[in-house]
Parts: sequence; C-alpha cells; structure tokens
Amino acid sequence: MIYLTMKRKVLIVDDSRPMLALLSGMLKMNYDIVSKQSAVAALETLKEGYLPDLIITDINMPEMDGFDFITGLKDSAKLAGIPILVLSGLQTSADRLKLYKLGIDDYISKPFNPEEMTLRVDKLINKVSMRVSVN
Repeated sequence: MIYLTMKRKVLIVDDSRPMLALLSGMLKMNYDIVSKQSAVAALETLKEGYLPDLIITDINMPEMDGFDFITGLKDSAKLAGIPILVLSGLQTSADRLKLYKLGIDDYISKPFNPEEMTLRVDKLINKVSMRVSVN
C-alpha cells in the first residue's frame, strides 16, 4: 500500500521578494508554500478558498499593513482560527503588545535565526495538527 501524506500549508506574506524567497526556500521541504507580496493579494487568495495551516506575515507593507491584515483575518469566522506568526522589524514593545492583543500566536524579529524560525513554525503547525486530531 502507498500512503500519501499531505504536507501542511503555509502562507507567507511579505512585500520583499528576497524575504519571500528565503522563507520559501527554508520551509518548502516540509511544507507546501504559497507566498504573496501584499496583504491584499493574500486576502484575495484566502477568499478564493485557500486555507493554510499557518500564516507568516510582515507588518510594514504597502496598500494594507499587517495590523489591518491580521484584524481582517480575526474578523472572519472562517479564517480566525489560523495561527499567525509575525516576522517583522518592529522594535517597540507597544507594537508587539498590539499584535498579541489582535490575536497573533508568535512574533519573530528581523533579522532572525533560520533555525529558530523553523522550530517556531514546526511548533505552531504541530499545535494545529494536535487540535485537528483531538477534535
């Protein structure tokens, strides 16, 4: 018998092409990656029915910033349960507190340690897998 295991899905949202390439390269071995250069494009993809197991997003982006993106996710019954990891250069505690109050699951500062990023992504994905298998 052949058993096919579905890779978990990760949506990466960042306006920087090099950052998208770096993150995709790091994670594509273990996860199916969809990357978008704007929050607007990411929301469109989500509205079209793509449901990732994790969203990694930047905050400082044109058109729609990460704060508004996260608020939009949390206001949607269909999307509110998707874990969110923010990867950003925000330096103030007030910004990070605002993000946690919006409902993010984790925060990593840029520049970041690739091993730490991979471990945190794995941890959030495993948390989702455990929730799904328990229910």
